[in-house]
Amino acid sequence: MLVGIDVGGTFTDAVVVQNNRVVAQSKVPTTHNRLLDGILAVMDQVMAALEIHVVERITLSTTIVTNTLIEGRTDPVGLCIIPGPGLDISPFVPGKAVVLSGYTDHRGRERAVIRQEEILAACRQVHDCEVLAVSGKFAVRNPKQEMSVAQELTERKRPRHISLGTSLSGSLNFLRRTNSAYYNAAVWRVFQDFAGAVETAVRQRGMHAPVYILKADGGTLPLAVARDLPVESIFTGPAASVLGIIALNQPQIPAVSLDIGGTTTDIALWEGGIPLFAARGAYIGSYPTAVRSFRLKSVGVGGDSFVRRQDRKLCVGPQRRGAPMAMGGPVPTVTDALIVAGKMALGDCRLAQAAMHQVALAGQSAKAAAAEVLAAAAAVIGQALSNMIEEQAAEPVYRVEDIITGKPFVPELLIGVGGAAAGLTPVVAEHLQMAYLVPPGAEVANAVGAAVSRPTLEVTFRADTEQGYYTVTEMGLREPLPSGKTGRNALRSLAQQHLIERARQAGIDAGQIEQVYEENFNVVKGFRTVGEIMTSRLQIMPGVLGKIDSFC
Repeated sequence: MLVGIDVGGTFTDAVVVQNNRVVAQSKVPTTHNRLLDGILAVMDQVMAALEIHVVERITLSTTIVTNTLIEGRTDPVGLCIIPGPGLDISPFVPGKAVVLSGYTDHRGRERAVIRQEEILAACRQVHDCEVLAVSGKFAVRNPKQEMSVAQELTERKRPRHISLGTSLSGSLNFLRRTNSAYYNAAVWRVFQDFAGAVETAVRQRGMHAPVYILKADGGTLPLAVARDLPVESIFTGPAASVLGIIALNQPQIPAVSLDIGGTTTDIALWEGGIPLFAARGAYIGSYPTAVRSFRLKSVGVGGDSFVRRQDRKLCVGPQRRGAPMAMGGPVPTVTDALIVAGKMALGDCRLAQAAMHQVALAGQSAKAAAAEVLAAAAAVIGQALSNMIEEQAAEPVYRVEDIITGKPFVPELLIGVGGAAAGLTPVVAEHLQMAYLVPPGAEVANAVGAAVSRPTLEVTFRADTEQGYYTVTEMGLREPLPSGKTGRNALRSLAQQHLIERARQAGIDAGQIEQVYEENFNVVKGFRTVGEIMTSRLQIMPGVLGKIDSFC
């Protein structure tokens, strides 16, 4: 049996999946100030009638990292960067950076060593920080300087944790890699406390199943591995909804999915049955990172969105002030409008009508006010979708093939999941003049997605046959090329071996491996080719372990 738990802004959901069937499900209010309490409550409910010893895996889609960032509860980070000559990125990173003067060139050759007095000065500048981050511009080509700086800082300062840029991404984008290292360190302590509490609670309940954390790209990491990579768990809620849709009813035509929760609606784009990915990585606030993520956009409209008049103008969200008035809440909400409009049947209809009378204009009926609220909510979601499609179309095109064969994204289907999907999806579809689908199990799609998500890892392999070495950035390796391993097929095989080994170390089945990216450049000297530089990024393919056939 697979257990999936999704911590949303309003509710925490859990499901148990066995043989492609959801055999148990539960929903409790999210305990924001005591996140673990809600997780344990929903876990206890969903496992009440089941045998604990047959649980194979528990997967969490948690907002712990996202909430820590939004609420500003991150720890101060001592950031050390090794930029070398060129653009100074210090003004573009989240915190103040200590700049070290050594550097490695684009082929991984150390051109200037880092002076000991600079490291001593760095220790003084970051003396108040218990977590550190180190990032070098071309460390992906040779991690030696990053690792030596981290070792010196460890010996001299004894920090609780150091994040290395190369351990988070093999991409050449120095700014994104640096921001990833910074945020990974910033949330490290909070995630350790959370992970420790989860492990303790699982043991106390007599459960021995491994615990996994969902990533922003739809894969999962064992909790023990995620402890070192907490930044990978940002935006796991929207990722869970994408996987849930794959498991429940994967679209085969261009589509848009809406995960309509109590607080927000998360939008994703689909083409050819596959969710689209962010081109170069997710943003945290205004800062670009190297965290691989689905292409997602969140808009502050959900079932519990606060509805009010401001100077006679109707406003919907982004605030949430509690449950709908129909459920005993304090203020009018979108759900109250859905109840009055006859699109949802729950709670006390009379209280919902009272809520709509609060926002109605003079002489306007409750039903007319509800229609106005729903039209406003649909317009906000529709505008966010239009902006998202425009952003997709405006991205740079790098290949001639894409210029010739590329075509604009035109969605043909709207898919709704989440607690408010049954009521609000038809309204948005009518506004967009689009066909829609709300699949069975939509209200717990995120928990389903977490339960059936496939574990995944990646490696970035780079070989320089002219210099005779290769690197595997995420594993901190820079090794001589084995004799005879210079052909492309041999190099690809070597890269795959390292991915399998990294997966083995993490306790993950390598399964289906995909090539995310590959580039090859000839090295030319004296008008002849003397070698080749090959970069290949491989990953265990994210996805689901199986499709859901039925519900209990």
